[in-house]
Amino acid sequence: MKFTSVNFLAALILLPVTVYAATIVVPEQYGIYGFLGLWLTYATLIGPGILSAGQREMPVLLGRGKEREALEIQNISLSAEILYTVIPFVIIIGASFFYSSTVLKLGLIIIAVSYVATRLANFWNGINFIRERFNVVAKGNLIVAILTPLAMLAGVNWLGVYALLIAPLIANVVVWVYYLKKGAINYHFKFDRSKTVRLIKVGVVLSALNFVFWAFRLADRTIIAAMLPVEQLGLYVYAMQFIMVVERIPTDFGNVLQPILWREAGKADSIFEGFKDTGRIAVYLALGTAVLIPIGQLGFYLVVSLITTKYIGSIPIFYVLSYSLYLGSIGMIPSLILNSSITNKQKISLYCFSIGLALNIIFDILVVKLGYGVVGVAWVTVCTQGLVTFISYHFIKGYIFKDVKEFVRFQVRILFPFLITIPFYFFHNYLNSVTSNLWTFAGISLATQVILWSLVIGIFYRDYLSISDIKALMREIRIAIKR
Repeated sequence: MKFTSVNFLAALILLPVTVYAATIVVPEQYGIYGFLGLWLTYATLIGPGILSAGQREMPVLLGRGKEREALEIQNISLSAEILYTVIPFVIIIGASFFYSSTVLKLGLIIIAVSYVATRLANFWNGINFIRERFNVVAKGNLIVAILTPLAMLAGVNWLGVYALLIAPLIANVVVWVYYLKKGAINYHFKFDRSKTVRLIKVGVVLSALNFVFWAFRLADRTIIAAMLPVEQLGLYVYAMQFIMVVERIPTDFGNVLQPILWREAGKADSIFEGFKDTGRIAVYLALGTAVLIPIGQLGFYLVVSLITTKYIGSIPIFYVLSYSLYLGSIGMIPSLILNSSITNKQKISLYCFSIGLALNIIFDILVVKLGYGVVGVAWVTVCTQGLVTFISYHFIKGYIFKDVKEFVRFQVRILFPFLITIPFYFFHNYLNSVTSNLWTFAGISLATQVILWSLVIGIFYRDYLSISDIKALMREIRIAIKR
């Protein structure tokens, strides 16, 4: 709830600023921003994964009371990652000399510095998260949530697209200084060759998985950048910005769940006992994110129609991409189980996302060549994400269910809310074609959503959202927030 509150505040600040920036930055410039963002993202994803391997071991060690061993793993893995950071920084600076465009040259230099700042901030953020210092991390996220849009707002009128690049850099520098003062992790440089090699063996797989996962998530924008006009990329990136804001709610829940789940699973008598509750969590995620899909479609339609009218072409893109909210959220559960040090099945996740990435690239190129454009790319993204998600669930059924029938019933429970949301794609497109009054559109859509979800929850999910359960949950939330 703390992280959700921070993200809600961040959305309240960031969304209006993003909309305002979009009135100044034209789609072509937004496309350049998206292209430079790909450089930063890929640079952040490529690495030895040593810290990821260390962070995977730390919750189990801390859960078993082995603080000294956990601190040693932290310092060894963090030291190696800091040394590695120099390599991508030099590569990005070097790449800037190969572009003739001044905007791209300066943009890449900013991206290189931002890469270092982002890495350092993320290192300290991640360690504090693993140690379950959620208050410290929540305040750090709040600093970024406030500073990023404020810096963007202050600079967009005179710096244009550069303001969108510099704002995160400023925020990450400030938040790293904050972590050094308020989120001290007792870090000291330490190098241990044998332990570093052991961590690299696991880290390479985790890093490859992280890279493939994000390459899978970024394949759509990469193909659009390579094959379609930069204006089309701008429309796509604009729609995706809103998806990423809404996505933070379930993502933060998964981030908080990870160290706690791994710690408790490490103390459990068996793997089944450690992970059996994740099935019920998946149902809540499925239901909650399914409800968000039609709300998100309506909200984006109103924002674009009323304010950023030159991005009107992004509405059908958003309608499609909104379904990734559900698929990405429930996909967290298989990842949490397979990637833990207890099951040590991260290679399965790697294979699943590698197949999804290959299919995504092949069909993205195909739909572009067939003339379906960015909307076709969006559909490919959602379909391949759905394929990967449900294949991943097949590999964890033995960790949370004891028989096949129970697993089948579970899959019906998590799939049904998603099926309910699909008609809204056609319903909203139909409303748009028959009425030009925005508030009539909004009223009909909201009324339909309230009636439909009330029936679905009341009939099929009473066991998950009973009055007594809600009261107990609110009581636990109040206690947790006061800590």
